[in-house]
Amino acid sequence: MEEPEAVPSILPSITRHGLSILLELLWLSHSVSKSPGLNDTVIIAIDFEGINTVKSGFTQKENSQVGFAILDTKELRQVPPEKLISTLNFATGSSSYVAKASNKFLFGETITIQPSSMVQTIQSHIPQDRNVVLVGHGILNELQALQALGFEFKRPPSGILDTSRIANEVFQIWAGSLGDLLGVLGCPFNRLHVAGNDANFTLRALLLVAAKWCISQHQDDEVLDILRDISTCPIPPYVDPEIKAAERREKRLVRSRKHQSKLWSKEKQNQIRAARETRRREHILALKSLEAGAMMVAQEEHGSHSIPSTATTPGPTSTGHHPLMRVAIHRDDPSFSRPSG
Repeated sequence: MEEPEAVPSILPSITRHGLSILLELLWLSHSVSKSPGLNDTVIIAIDFEGINTVKSGFTQKENSQVGFAILDTKELRQVPPEKLISTLNFATGSSSYVAKASNKFLFGETITIQPSSMVQTIQSHIPQDRNVVLVGHGILNELQALQALGFEFKRPPSGILDTSRIANEVFQIWAGSLGDLLGVLGCPFNRLHVAGNDANFTLRALLLVAAKWCISQHQDDEVLDILRDISTCPIPPYVDPEIKAAERREKRLVRSRKHQSKLWSKEKQNQIRAARETRRREHILALKSLEAGAMMVAQEEHGSHSIPSTATTPGPTSTGHHPLMRVAIHRDDPSFSRPSG
């Protein structure tokens, strides 16, 4: 008897009038209270990279990523802005692909998973006891990827928001990329096309779009400052992997030289020490020569009458003062006068 074919999961629909839902979610609407489905809400931005690989069921290759950025709305007024968004990145595929994704991920360590565990990984980061609003930029792609994975929401999301569509509500006509939207909003970003990074910046864009709308409507609320602070928090610096590799090579070279020096013969070690000592002495002589030249210039400026003629090398006198110091003392003394002529 043939087994029945697996029924694909139902593709959830993107929430209409996403801007009004977003404003209500962030306590920025004129409503006195929230809709029941928007109380105690967690906002989760999701992004896939290598999305065609996911949609094809990993039949050709396994290189892909899924990233999350999570914001608990009940913490908006309780937690510092820089700690409100938690960002995660998971990668499947070859070691070189995972390493590249890890190098470019800005908000922590990329976690390697198997394609077979991707559904479980996603499920484990969507709380079952809270209302959840899912967010993405062009989120239809993410929904199709979830459907291809056979992912089922154990509890239907309270909303599915598309930052591209909400931007269209705010800016009237919008069809730009995530990078375009971040640029228009003045939101700092770097290293897009890494799933975790994109999820984080999508969530930042969502908050800034809400703030921009409220400002355009002349609304003033302390939440707006919080949203701006969250969205403009400094992003972690990115260090190019080639620079990291060069630094590691330099450290290895230093260690190698130290190790090699232990293997050199006594004769070679003595030669190296002698060369170092010669360079040290030459350096000292050069400094002394510069000091002597400077002293001669100083003597000429102050006049030979104030410098003992017998002193070839300036030094302290019996009074304890350097000759040049005596010149300075005499010049400050009102009773001191230069000889005429």
